[in-house]
Amino acid sequence: MWFLMILYLIVCSSVVVLSIPVVGNPSIIPEHYVGYRQSRSILSNLDDKLKYFIADKLDSISNNLNEGKIIPPVIVGPNQGDHFQVLAVSNSDRIIRVRGNHTNGRITIMEGEILVGESPPLHIHHREDEYFHVLSGEIEFQIGEKRIVGKTGTWVFAPRYIPHTFRNINSTGARLEYVFQPAGIEFYFEEVSQVIVAQKPDWQVQAAAVANKYGIELMGTPNWNG
Repeated sequence: MWFLMILYLIVCSSVVVLSIPVVGNPSIIPEHYVGYRQSRSILSNLDDKLKYFIADKLDSISNNLNEGKIIPPVIVGPNQGDHFQVLAVSNSDRIIRVRGNHTNGRITIMEGEILVGESPPLHIHHREDEYFHVLSGEIEFQIGEKRIVGKTGTWVFAPRYIPHTFRNINSTGARLEYVFQPAGIEFYFEEVSQVIVAQKPDWQVQAAAVANKYGIELMGTPNWNG
């Protein structure tokens, strides 16, 4: 633990030294993400760029520490994994097929049926990239400004910092596989699902607080007709 703390201090020191050139480098934040932040003040944009610079540095350190490390293979049989309910209806099941502790924190894999009419809020991941794989049926995705109708077999990549969501318009039995890199978001889903299923009067406020805890920024209902 002390070693990681020292590395963190080194990274923070690097940020202070490099803060001026980093601010002038638009590649620190993807171009599409900057477009969604035009309403923010200059100071807020500066904070974001430093934050993402730190995140990239820590990812690089983590990758270097794990380079060459051999982890055991993982085999998950049909229907195996951690099952949990995600909505206030009984058939809203998700399965965490592969957890971070199986992959040394590299990826999480989850799947589940997407009910007709189901759609999460437009949101941004600040910690992980997300990959969608349509296992069956048809799902519509919004990734940044792009709209994609994914049929069975379609893969969609949603990078961190890019607003995205999906919906099932009218495809009974549609199933979706999610891959997150790096791992850790499984704890978010398990925690927020309890809030959503309980449906207490302030459940939306609680759910937003849980999302913020895990670096997920909720942006409201998307305009699918836009």
